[in-house]
Amino acid sequence: MLSNFLSSPGYERGQTNKTLFIKKNKNDIILVLVYVDYIIFGSTNEALCETFVNGMKSEFEMSMMGELNYFLGLQMKQLKDDIFSCQTMYCKDLLRKFKMEKCKAVSTLMSTNCI
Repeated sequence: MLSNFLSSPGYERGQTNKTLFIKKNKNDIILVLVYVDYIIFGSTNEALCETFVNGMKSEFEMSMMGELNYFLGLQMKQLKDDIFSCQTMYCKDLLRKFKMEKCKAVSTLMSTNCI
């Protein structure tokens, strides 16, 4: 149902990732990524995002979670002209899960060249 909805207003599926939908409008683009019950979207034009949200809300029951901060183990930080991602939080969660957050760190010897 969601695929049909996204295909009808001119979105195209990504070539390698079939959960990615792309819509181009003159010099602007909107990207919509569907993952299980999450939808992440972004655009070069805020009006495209507003149109997308209004269309989705009229067709589906949904809530807006706000700016993307954490997704699939990646922390996201969005600035005006940049987006940064890191996995610090994911690594800390793994250490906590396996009760290793207080382990003593040691150097691992390895070759610094390929010879």
